[in-house]
Amino acid sequence: MNSSSDLERYSRHLILKEIGGPGLKKLKNSSVLIIGLGGLGSPLLQYLCTSGIGSIGLVDFDKIELSNLNRQIIYGTSDVGKNKTDIARKIAKNLNPSINIDAYNERVTSTNIKKIIKDYDIVVDGTDNLEAKLTINDACHYLKKPMVMCSVSGFFGYISTFKSYEKDEKGLKNPSYRSLMRNKIVSEDDCETNGILGSIAGIMGSIQATEVIKLITETGENLVGKLLILDGLNLDFQIIKLNRDDNFDLN
Repeated sequence: MNSSSDLERYSRHLILKEIGGPGLKKLKNSSVLIIGLGGLGSPLLQYLCTSGIGSIGLVDFDKIELSNLNRQIIYGTSDVGKNKTDIARKIAKNLNPSINIDAYNERVTSTNIKKIIKDYDIVVDGTDNLEAKLTINDACHYLKKPMVMCSVSGFFGYISTFKSYEKDEKGLKNPSYRSLMRNKIVSEDDCETNGILGSIAGIMGSIQATEVIKLITETGENLVGKLLILDGLNLDFQIIKLNRDDNFDLN
């Protein structure tokens, strides 16, 4: 910790035996890229900023719309029409001025994705379309970056962590997002079509933040090779095992 204010700011994390001083040092030395600053990215940004992560990148090309405000809780009515990255950056610096924030007001494509993610330790996907998720997945596989993916629609959400560039304890390839789509375990539904309960995005974004913090501090179990599914209507959580990805190889 650099000052007495840091000791006070992170005091509740310091007393957690799973984090403590060593965990906070890992957080401070880490860098995380958030792609998508919507319903998932909003709580995700807040909790990652306040956890003590040293550097956070923000990627989004959208402007704030009135229909966003039921779930994208870092924005207000006066922000409608403004760039999400601009407002998110201000929110982040207000939450924790010591964090380094870089903003990318652009859409991720196969052309720019590797350049954007190359300097970050973990990539967190909060996008809402299949094309973007596949683009992020493939770049993370190629550059050997963990991808913490989440998706929400209606009263439902699901999350997994992909390290498809590694093998499991049995020497088998870890699954990727492509294997998830190929096996049709879940579908990517647009919230503009199916709607979404704002609090579901809040729950899942908070779980995403927890998964990122655990990966950085190397504590607890993670979701590599597993898919956590939330049914908010019945308040039911399930974790299922994903099939290994024999057919996925970009190298």
